[in-house]
Amino acid sequence: MDLKLLRRIHFLNALPPAELKRIARLAREQDFRAGETIFVKAESGGRMFIVSSGRVRIFTNSSAKKRKTFAYLSPGDFFGEMALVDGHTRSASAQAVEDSRLVVIRKSDFKGLLLSDPKLTFFLLRTVSERLRQANEEIENLLFRNMLGRVSGTLNGLVRRGRKFRGGILLKDHFTQQELADMVGTTREPLSRAISTLRRAQIIDMHHGHYFIRNPRRLSDLCHPIPS
Repeated sequence: MDLKLLRRIHFLNALPPAELKRIARLAREQDFRAGETIFVKAESGGRMFIVSSGRVRIFTNSSAKKRKTFAYLSPGDFFGEMALVDGHTRSASAQAVEDSRLVVIRKSDFKGLLLSDPKLTFFLLRTVSERLRQANEEIENLLFRNMLGRVSGTLNGLVRRGRKFRGGILLKDHFTQQELADMVGTTREPLSRAISTLRRAQIIDMHHGHYFIRNPRRLSDLCHPIPS
């Protein structure tokens, strides 16, 4: 595997050259077409993945054919590590949203990397902690907020993946209305009403297909739980 490719991956670019060469020997690349399943919930997990190119959706489906998208992952993001660390089955499903190339690391090699490099272990722990915090926020979002608060909470959670732009925050990823609805856990119609309300209040806007958070503070204020 090309070392230049590994250096472009945020998860690995802080490692010394010797460790990168080791990973290049251990890892392999695998291509997935748009719509192709990478793994499904409840199957055993023997590999972790790093997005090299493309886009991946992490999601779950209920028996009532409802779906909840937990995240959309872009180049540099990793996933599938939980089943390798705790030994349980996959907690969610993963699917390529567009043609994607992934770096694949086997369970035995992954554990060896963690044992040999404390920096890598710390980075993994920090990322898992951030995801746990985000999961707690999503639970609060579903239990205590009305639809406007839920949509605001989801957008607010995506701010950390955005960049400063014209006094606000431009979200990094492009989301269709259906994709955002799946993240909120709703359908397109109530989502559309909430988005229209936020745009009229000049809290958010659109910029070339990306959500632009014009007023991050007001958006954050809408995320507080609403008493019943």
